[in-house]
Amino acid sequence: MSPELIGQRLVIGLAGPELTAAEERWLRQQPPAGAILFARNIVTPHQVVALVNQIRSTVYPTPTLWIDQEGGRVQRIRQPLIDYPPAAWFGAMEQQHGPAVAHRLLSVAGQLCGMELAALGIGVDCAPVLDIGTVGADPVIGDRAFGCHPDTVIRLAGHWLDGLQQAGVMAVGKHFPGHGAAQSDSHKTLPTVDKSHHELSNWELQPFRQLLSRLPALMTAHLVATGIDAEQPATWSAPLLLDLLRSTWHYEGLIVSDALEMGALSGTLADRAYRAIQAGCDLLLCCTGRVEDGQSVLEGVAQALCQQPVAVVQQASTRIERLLAPYRGLPPRGWDALLQDAWYHEQRAWFEQQLCQLGYGAQSLAADPTSS
Repeated sequence: MSPELIGQRLVIGLAGPELTAAEERWLRQQPPAGAILFARNIVTPHQVVALVNQIRSTVYPTPTLWIDQEGGRVQRIRQPLIDYPPAAWFGAMEQQHGPAVAHRLLSVAGQLCGMELAALGIGVDCAPVLDIGTVGADPVIGDRAFGCHPDTVIRLAGHWLDGLQQAGVMAVGKHFPGHGAAQSDSHKTLPTVDKSHHELSNWELQPFRQLLSRLPALMTAHLVATGIDAEQPATWSAPLLLDLLRSTWHYEGLIVSDALEMGALSGTLADRAYRAIQAGCDLLLCCTGRVEDGQSVLEGVAQALCQQPVAVVQQASTRIERLLAPYRGLPPRGWDALLQDAWYHEQRAWFEQQLCQLGYGAQSLAADPTSS
């Protein structure tokens, strides 16, 4: 199995705001599909551009750059970028001021967010959250959900999604098959959503099903949805990923694991990676910032690919390259250049004025350094 086919399955986290010598050596030897940025990688927009350019000059083929930029608690890059409200705020605006106001705000927010990321050379945003808010559930999702009803999530997430993708940034809908009702945080332990297949189909699965054709990628949840697979978390579940997503729904986008190091999963990183690939994941997130962890993941990938039929391996490889190709090597336009863009300048001024008039105060938010 070629190193290119193996590395093509990994999206890796980095240690800090610039590549270390060890990271440069490893990335040259094991080029990944992507690198995902966290707060530890970010100081200023100019520094992010320098890091992206360092990655671009080090790694071939050029990897995609990923980030979690949802708004609210989960927004890796903040000032001087816009402080976006959490998803639930837009749901409240729809209830209080009507759909026209909320939907325009969402479309503009998605496009502004995409323009900001693209200007920094980041081509993939792990958003929108398609989980349904649930009273009494663990707060790990909470106000990250657009609403407490599938129709609300579908409607509002759809407007934000369209805006983001109009700006040329790829969206990753999450967390399939739905984390909103989980009673525990999958960063810490394995949650269970104890609902029948019928209940899941009519509730948790609806946002994913209805937005499927507009989503180039979906991220799995590390939780057990008992009505479909009572044995394995979604990331390791062939009934969910291969039978439901691929065979029944005919999904042709990318299936991306949530971070493999999370507490919900067990075993070594190699074991976790092996099981995720065997279950149908195309790409695996390893976000620790340690190259040795990335190497462990690749060992599991290699083992899994060697056991799959050649046609299956090639089909996934073709899908990955087709969908990531437009976002590889996205040249950073630069923050200063974006500030000179008339549309961005005008729409940002309008958007932030609307936030002020509608009573949103981003400064009260506490960032979540872990959620993905």
